[in-house]
Amino acid sequence: MAGIPNGRSSSVRALDKTFILQTEFRAAPKPAIVTSVTLDGQTVHKIERSYSRPWQSEDDFDAAEAAIISQHTGLEKKIRSNGSDFIKQTSTIKISKVDRLGVIPGVSYVTAIDEKLAADNPPPIYVQSKLILDIADAVNRSSRNGAFRIAAIVGDQGKYILDREENRGYLVSLKPDAEIGRVLKEAMEG
Repeated sequence: MAGIPNGRSSSVRALDKTFILQTEFRAAPKPAIVTSVTLDGQTVHKIERSYSRPWQSEDDFDAAEAAIISQHTGLEKKIRSNGSDFIKQTSTIKISKVDRLGVIPGVSYVTAIDEKLAADNPPPIYVQSKLILDIADAVNRSSRNGAFRIAAIVGDQGKYILDREENRGYLVSLKPDAEIGRVLKEAMEG
């Protein structure tokens, strides 16, 4: 018997849209079967069902894999049979900038700069980030090159990206081994 049941992934076409489905078994913090659906690169639907049956035998393990398959194929059928309803349902989902940035590989965490600056003694990285955004705004006002939207910061204490949306600035802290160019590219595409 192996350690964790196998997951599944597939694509489903519905009304000229391609949905990507991925179902996996998550062991911690609580065992669950999680299915994520992406459309145009964004997660638009997620199902998370707890799985409380222990597996102590090969039959228990097979039952867990069968539950993964059942959840995955059930959602595939739902999308195929009710594609227009599913597309309408998912088109109303608004994914926040923090969530979009947070799922990019190599990102450690994302913070809204204004929220940190509202504290009594904000950490210097947020003060510096705000100053950089203010400089970018000043350059934007005197430049014909268009608005600056994203910037990279590499320093002794880490790698960061500054991003903004609708006049809100976000500090994206990168993992030490993250490739900053790749993260920047994905952030600009989102």
